[in-house]
Amino acid sequence: MTSKFTVIGTETKITFEWTALTAKIQSIVGDCSEYLWNHGLGDHGTTEVPILYSSLSNNQKLALVEAHLKDVIINAANTHKSVEAQEAARLLEEQNKHQL
Repeated sequence: MTSKFTVIGTETKITFEWTALTAKIQSIVGDCSEYLWNHGLGDHGTTEVPILYSSLSNNQKLALVEAHLKDVIINAANTHKSVEAQEAARLLEEQNKHQL
């Protein structure tokens, strides 16, 4: 898997690329997207007009995986910021206790 940053003016694009045998990629994306679908990700339609997983195109299945990857990346970054802020607050509290 390769990744890269591409700066375009004031924006930066990140690209992740993964090359493997077609059957392997299709199997991985298919299994992952079906797992995510079965756990509520994606547009499932309405009760009256449900959307079935079997009706999704390969691009729709890949979009499920992409959306999940984006969520994982953002959630990990936010968790890191939160942990750092908590540690800074803990250290500040500890310093304040010693000053009293």
